[in-house]
Amino acid sequence: MELIRAKSKPVQADRASIMHALSPILLFVALYLLLEVIIRTAGISRTVLPTPTGILSETIRNFGSDLWPHFVFTLKVVVIGFVVATILGMTLAALFSQYDLIVKAVSPFIILLVVTPMITIVPLFMLWLGFDPNIRILVVILQAAPIIMLNTLSGFTSVETEKLELMRSMGASRLQTFFKLILPNAMPQVFTGIKLGCIFSTIGAISADFVGGSVGLGFRILQYSGLVMTEMTYGTIIIVALIGIMLYQLVSFVEGRVIVWRKK
Repeated sequence: MELIRAKSKPVQADRASIMHALSPILLFVALYLLLEVIIRTAGISRTVLPTPTGILSETIRNFGSDLWPHFVFTLKVVVIGFVVATILGMTLAALFSQYDLIVKAVSPFIILLVVTPMITIVPLFMLWLGFDPNIRILVVILQAAPIIMLNTLSGFTSVETEKLELMRSMGASRLQTFFKLILPNAMPQVFTGIKLGCIFSTIGAISADFVGGSVGLGFRILQYSGLVMTEMTYGTIIIVALIGIMLYQLVSFVEGRVIVWRKK
C-alpha cells in the first residue's frame, strides 16, 4: 500500500506541473476565442477594436518587410540598457551598503529617480547629446538602474544583526561577510529588483521612442495609430509586451537556478 502511494506522488506532481504550464496557454486561447466572437457578433468597427485574427494576420504579413528593423533596434536598446542597468545597480548597491551614512544619504535620490518618468527627461538628453537613436540606451539605464539598486540595497542592508556579529566573531573580513552572508541572504530581493528592471527597461525604451526619432517600435505605434492602421497598432503593442515578457521569463529562469533553496 505504501509503495502504491509512493508511486502515485510523482505522478500527481507531474500532472500538477503540466497543468501549471498549460494554464496560461489555455486561458490565452479562451480569451482569444471569446474576443473573436464578441467583436464579430457585436459588429465593433475594426478602427476601434480589430479581431484577434485580423491583428495576428496583419502583423505576421507586415513583420518581415515593415517591423523587423524597428523590432531589432528596440530589442537592442532594451537588452543592452537592461544588462548595463543590472550591473550598475547591483555594483552601486554593494558599495553603498557598506556604509550606513551613504545609504541614508543616497536613498532619497534613488527614490527620486525611481518615481521620475524618464520620458520627461528625453528632450533634455537630445538637447545635450544630440539625436543619435542609441542615446535611448542611456534612457533605459536611468529608468531601470534605480529600481534595481533600491531593491538590491534593501536586501543588502536587511541582514540580521546576530548573523553579522557571528561572522565578525569568527574573524571574517568585510569581503568574506559580503559574499558568504549578505549576498546569498539578499538574492530574493535582488531578483525582485531585476524583474522590475525588465519592466522599467521596456517602458523606458518605448517612452524614448515616443518622444523623438524615426526608428523603434514606439515610433511605429505612433505612426500606425496616426494612419488608422489599427491592426498594426495593436500588433506592435503586443510585440512590445512580448519583449518584456520574454526578458522577465528569462530572469525568472535564472532565479530558479540560482535560488535553489526556495524549492526545498
